[in-house]
Amino acid sequence: MNEKIEASLRRAAEQLPRPDFRAVADTPVQPLEVHDYVTRQEPLPRRRSFRPVAVLALCALVLCVGLWSYLQFFQVYSVVDLRVNPALAIELDRRDQVKGVIPLNEDAQPILEGRSYRGWSLEATVEALLDDLWAGGYLDDDAQVDVAVNCKSADHGRDLRKEVEDLIAQKRAALSAGETEPTPVLPTPPTATPTATVPPATGAQTPAVPAPSGSAAGEVLSWEAVQSVVTGRMPGAVFDEFQLDEDDGRPIYEVKFRDAAGEEYEAEVDARTGAILKWELD
Repeated sequence: MNEKIEASLRRAAEQLPRPDFRAVADTPVQPLEVHDYVTRQEPLPRRRSFRPVAVLALCALVLCVGLWSYLQFFQVYSVVDLRVNPALAIELDRRDQVKGVIPLNEDAQPILEGRSYRGWSLEATVEALLDDLWAGGYLDDDAQVDVAVNCKSADHGRDLRKEVEDLIAQKRAALSAGETEPTPVLPTPPTATPTATVPPATGAQTPAVPAPSGSAAGEVLSWEAVQSVVTGRMPGAVFDEFQLDEDDGRPIYEVKFRDAAGEEYEAEVDARTGAILKWELD
């Protein structure tokens, strides 16, 4: 049975038409009307390359912004030297905000110990330093305060020197007169029972302050006047406590307060003249 089937298939294969090779090769090929992703013939779209020019422009912009910020806020633009016996250098940025105060000799180091003037205005810094020099006995009538300014702009340097010299003249005149600006002498508060420590509250009524023994009535400044002395040197100070005491027969205020950053300070103020005798980090 198998042999008959095999013979039939052989005969059928022999009877199939056999075209020659040339006829098959010369037959034209019909192009496909629809192409899939395998037979696609048109070129693929080109990828958009990231342009290096745009990258360089962006980097240049970031560099310019960073350089401008550095010149405005971080670089020392001016240096003001104050020389009496202690020599001090006040570093300023382009906006004349204090970046720091540097001692230039050994005598100036105790004056700046434990203190930071960063972020202060030039006027407040000069007045505070003059208070310290006055308290240390460096600013008598014959003392000469030399001012030197090193600035990247010659015109601005001349203006700074004139401003500092005017501040020094005004402050020395006030100190020689026994006054501290802008602290007015206010009426003496009534005498009350002495208390060791009285915490003042901002905006609250001024507490009564007793006059120490040996001081005449009418000579002691009120708490409001002392508060004005401290805030004149450190605007925005938050007061914690104060005490009226006596040192070698001279009435003084002992004041504790904090700055905007929360750093605690302690100061001693002459209760008669308002001069700052001590100012340090607690």
